[in-house]
Amino acid sequence: MILAIACTAIFLFLVAALTWTARLLRISNLDAQALAEKTAYPEPTSALEWPELRVQSVVPQPDDLSPVILQVGWPAYPQRTSTLLLELDHDGTHALSLLCQWSMTGAAVTAQRQGPELELRRRQTLERVHAVLLAEDNQAR
Repeated sequence: MILAIACTAIFLFLVAALTWTARLLRISNLDAQALAEKTAYPEPTSALEWPELRVQSVVPQPDDLSPVILQVGWPAYPQRTSTLLLELDHDGTHALSLLCQWSMTGAAVTAQRQGPELELRRRQTLERVHAVLLAEDNQAR
């Protein structure tokens, strides 16, 4: 009886460890793929081509969740900033909450364009925000 419980506990531990390892590999693969795609732009013209973004501020509309004004910066070049006007996906409350959290923590974010849609993903996690880019204004300080 005790041996059966011990074997079950060891088995469950191994399953949990393998599941966690697979998750970490998936996240690492997503980060590596995003970085590889960004190296195709030697001189990026859009914030969406930057290898990494930092969300500096989030300004939602006072009466509605969307559109949202998002100011982002490129950590490697602090003088480069961009203001994005985004229409959030159907789950605007959760997306706005994530964007505000990323802004407060200074999280590293990668942007990936999929046609007219945009996916912002926090690096080293699976947290994502789906939106449509309405306008972009690049600035150099």
